Amino acid sequence: MSPRPAPAGPVTLTLGARALSRDLGDFPTPPALVAAVLERLGPIGEQWPRVLEPTCGRGHFLKGLIDGTSPPREIRGIEIQASHYEAAQALARDTDSVRLEVVRANLFDLDLRRDLAWREPGPLLVVGNPPWVTNAELGVLGSENLPRKSNVKQLRGIDARTGASNFDIAEAIWLKLLRELAGEEATIALLCKTSVARGILQFAERGDLPIAEASIVRFDAKTWFRAAVDACLFRVKVGVGVGAGLERVPVFAGFPSVRPESAIGFVRGRLVADLDRYRPLAFADGPCPLTWRQGLKHDAATVMELEHDLGPGSLRNKQGETLNVESDWVYPLLKGADLVRGPVSRPTRAVIVTQRRVGQDTRGLEQAAPRLWAYLAGHAAAFARRKSSIYRGQAPFAMFGIGPYSFAPYKVAVSGLGKAPRFHAVGSVRGRPVMFDDTCYFLPCRSPEQAAITTALLNDPATLALIDALIFRDAKRPITKALLARLDLAALSGYVDHRALLMRAEDEFARLLAAETVISENETDTLSLDSRESAIIP
Repeated sequence: MSPRPAPAGPVTLTLGARALSRDLGDFPTPPALVAAVLERLGPIGEQWPRVLEPTCGRGHFLKGLIDGTSPPREIRGIEIQASHYEAAQALARDTDSVRLEVVRANLFDLDLRRDLAWREPGPLLVVGNPPWVTNAELGVLGSENLPRKSNVKQLRGIDARTGASNFDIAEAIWLKLLRELAGEEATIALLCKTSVARGILQFAERGDLPIAEASIVRFDAKTWFRAAVDACLFRVKVGVGVGAGLERVPVFAGFPSVRPESAIGFVRGRLVADLDRYRPLAFADGPCPLTWRQGLKHDAATVMELEHDLGPGSLRNKQGETLNVESDWVYPLLKGADLVRGPVSRPTRAVIVTQRRVGQDTRGLEQAAPRLWAYLAGHAAAFARRKSSIYRGQAPFAMFGIGPYSFAPYKVAVSGLGKAPRFHAVGSVRGRPVMFDDTCYFLPCRSPEQAAITTALLNDPATLALIDALIFRDAKRPITKALLARLDLAALSGYVDHRALLMRAEDEFARLLAAETVISENETDTLSLDSRESAIIP
């Protein structure tokens, strides 16, 4: 089902069956699901005389269209896999009630404006189920099942070189369809991950994709495909009124639903998950007066992350090796999963920090920390295996997400993985500032008072309600740095119940100080209202 260069001769399969299925993004659509989709869209023939399926597989959608009570007059299917093409072609040979043509081709090699010679005029429906696989997954498999190399999302700088550049092949198919069918009276309705639908909406908001209206109908991908992802039927009408369809996109709970359960849309160019819940709190939608930071990125966890009880004993890496390195470069570590589980306890992990800032030359470690340098050099192969291009041209054992803010004695942190975010005030351990991995975001703080009051404000019901209206819980990382940058803490501090805020802050303050291994008597004073403003203003 997935597009890739058509072979000149017989196909030689060099991947295992499971890997091959992933390579092709092969999730054949069950006939019952096809029927539900077509019923939701129908009556087909009364609205669209022409239908295109860009990745038709064995022809389940084609057969559903032909057998429907209102079939179109002309259907085109495109397929790359030989066996799937033959099955779909057999369906075409057995059909005389509808003009059906199946083409064996790589979708990305076709120009849909030129290469599909339609005989019928009139509105066009594009329907189907494109591959559910990302370019990163295909890279792991060593697959060539990709569109031509390009910056598909048109990202800039480091975003184009890191995780932000990862995209589903379905996204590339959507963009191709929207761009090349802009001159048609086209409706595109494809099954895809809900994250793909959002990605296309965001791309349309930034660019010039001609979306006149859009809707999302959720369905249970686990039931139909045994896929643990949030999925939908994403429907878009191409044509005049560009951008109008982005202001309010209704979201339906299932195919039979006639009333939307919510609506997503753009407010001042930024996507909102639930417009109705968002409106009462729109006043607090950014910018945040504090700068959120992301945790450490090193992509060498087996070497850099250590098991450490922070008491007497040895450090061990993830390979079980015991090591003895200079402690000045070892810091307590909390990961995103630690913050999701609940109240933060004393870290049991540690991390090696090779730099004080991004780009710093690490070769001085050979003299300043010879045992650490020998350990890192002995595991140089692990660093050489790092695939991200951000490490090219960097000093040996370089990392990212490091700067003066990393060494702040107090921090307010949240996991990017949590679907119900909880913010945590974190202090130093034995005088060592706590580090976070790159699934976490944090605010550096000057004092326990600042950390306590900021944590209390972020955990206020009003702040959490705003976050709830903004986040997409099905995302791989529901909480992002961009989302956190939208929390106007100054506006929220003037809106929340101050008495309740200070009660929470006092609890956080007491917990922070109780967790310190060495506490001075004068550090245990109760937090006062006077410290509130200074705590949230940088």
